[in-house]
Amino acid sequence: MRYFKQAAEYEVNLNHIGYAFNKHRYWDVLKAMLWRSLLNFLWFLLLFIPGIVKSYAYSMVPYILADNPNIGYRRAVELSNDMTRGSKFRIFVLELSFLGWILLGLLLIFVGVFFVMPYIHSTKAELYLALREQALKNGLTSEEELRLNQTPVF
Repeated sequence: MRYFKQAAEYEVNLNHIGYAFNKHRYWDVLKAMLWRSLLNFLWFLLLFIPGIVKSYAYSMVPYILADNPNIGYRRAVELSNDMTRGSKFRIFVLELSFLGWILLGLLLIFVGVFFVMPYIHSTKAELYLALREQALKNGLTSEEELRLNQTPVF
């Protein structure tokens, strides 16, 4: 996700593809993603619709971790929930707009999906940047917390 986020912000650099696999970042990212998955699973156990709503609420966690993998798993989920508050239906409509592309990719014996997925991830990275800007403006987070003012480390 860092690759797509950085590509939307700056120049494309293939060093961002393996960013999460650094030994200092890997466990923090893994812990946060497992926590997000556990919370999604528990919400899906409650009822199906609340599980879908919470999956949209937690959808920005990978992008938050791309900015700061050491933010902490609870804070990443909390910040994602705060960032998507009031925007979940718009995120749903955005993902619904990809349905035609995915079906077209499936018609090409699943090979077309490999061409559609980068488009989907790039669009979600742009969504994250817009939500992040709004969160910074509303005081939900700071540039220091997301490490936006530091030089990138590969």
